Amino acid sequence: MKIVSRPYEKVGDFNRVMSFLRETFTETGSLHNWLPPRFEGSSDQMASGTRLWEEVEGASPRIVGIANPESKFVYFIQIHPDYSYLEGELIDWIIEHSKSTKPENEVFKVSIVALEDNPMRESALQMRGFERGPIYGILRVRPINDPIPDYILPEGYRIRSVNPEDFEEIAAGIRKVFGHGEWFTGRTLENTAKASFYVEDLDLVVVAPDGSIVSFCTFRVDPESRITELEPMGTLPDYRRKGLAKALLAEGFRRLKTYNPTLLYIGGAADTPEANRLYTVTGFNERYDYYYWYKTIA
Repeated sequence: MKIVSRPYEKVGDFNRVMSFLRETFTETGSLHNWLPPRFEGSSDQMASGTRLWEEVEGASPRIVGIANPESKFVYFIQIHPDYSYLEGELIDWIIEHSKSTKPENEVFKVSIVALEDNPMRESALQMRGFERGPIYGILRVRPINDPIPDYILPEGYRIRSVNPEDFEEIAAGIRKVFGHGEWFTGRTLENTAKASFYVEDLDLVVVAPDGSIVSFCTFRVDPESRITELEPMGTLPDYRRKGLAKALLAEGFRRLKTYNPTLLYIGGAADTPEANRLYTVTGFNERYDYYYWYKTIA
């Protein structure tokens, strides 16, 4: 058995990576690897600096590990659990690759983000001088067979599917809710709507009595595995505490049931009192924390 590594090439490798992520989740149920909707949503930004590890047998190499950046010097590791002995090799490559791309004589920190409760990865990181830092983000899961709550919108408000002409208004709302810069426009959402996970019936908004869009959420369904990510989800500040998000999510759960999801998760859940109350009342009670692991490199 021979393992080789090489740079990721989107044209030839995207579908293979998606299959790898589907298969590892189906086989193990583990959340330590990214799930297909997240990779598809991020793959354009990650093409540079991503590397694959493959088991070479005959004419059909098999992906067994991936090192991919979210941004410069911030990395994730995806690996099949049967090949966890490669953890150290992937970490070593991330360190050396980061050194090769930093300005000369600059001291900087490289970080690898890891989901909690991964002793082998944590041990490999510690052996190489990494220290655990703050929480990077939170993953929330809602059991797919849990009862769907029945929440009612205030009088005059209504829920409907998104139309393409809504994209600019929704993008403005997303910028306001999440603080995204002016780079996030209706064109960004147009491109998202071209992804394989996009289902128009599951891209939902709440419309206020004056016709403006005041709350939004999108359920991204991977068409092959039916793994579903809730992303994005938000309500404009002036319209919070009216029960809009609860009613919107309940409607989304009802519609999603038609698509027979195998997993429903939020990959970037907020950690505020308001968000945590919303997750609790709508059933996203499983919580898993991602942590930064830092190493200073001179």
